[in-house]
Amino acid sequence: MPSPSHASYVLAFDRVGAGDLALVGGKGANLGELISAGLPVPGGFCVCASTYVRFLQSTGVELQIDRELQAHARKDSGGNIDELAGRLRSLITDHALPAELASPMLEAYRLLSKGSTTRVAVRSSATAEDLPGFSFAGQQDTYLGICGDAALLDAVRRCWASLWTARAITYRQTHGFQHEDVYIAVVVQEMFPSEVSGVLFTVDPSQSFPDL
Repeated sequence: MPSPSHASYVLAFDRVGAGDLALVGGKGANLGELISAGLPVPGGFCVCASTYVRFLQSTGVELQIDRELQAHARKDSGGNIDELAGRLRSLITDHALPAELASPMLEAYRLLSKGSTTRVAVRSSATAEDLPGFSFAGQQDTYLGICGDAALLDAVRRCWASLWTARAITYRQTHGFQHEDVYIAVVVQEMFPSEVSGVLFTVDPSQSFPDL
């Protein structure tokens, strides 16, 4: 992860694409690709993975997480994973966002709202989400109908914290991923009433066969 800068804390969808997986995660990168293809995409922005990194560093949460993981490892995995996950998530949700991180998010939200209070979806977008051969998708949280500055910042923190659920921790350990190598971005996207919705599978989700 590159050293965070203010410019890389928040990016509009039209400024990202497939090459930015490490910065905005799978959801963010794919939304950028849809816009590049000329498809209609509700407005929004990405809170970049560099923002999450900066939050951990500036608050000291990074060191606290590392100590918790080391203490759990010394117990030869005999410690309760649910209790560990709860402590790790609290380290994130209990810390206020520093102004240097909150301000770019709120500025982007106000530009999206255009003077009104817009309801948005706040969606986790992990950097390991769309890797071939692994199924990280769905492990992190999404929050719908978020409205207002305080609610937005709280939802972003909760998305970050969802990187540390018991399920996510166990999955990374089982598949040989180092915790410090997986980061999380957040997609903030305007909500609107839809008439239809659906899911398209390009391969068999259980066997990865392309000929459904």
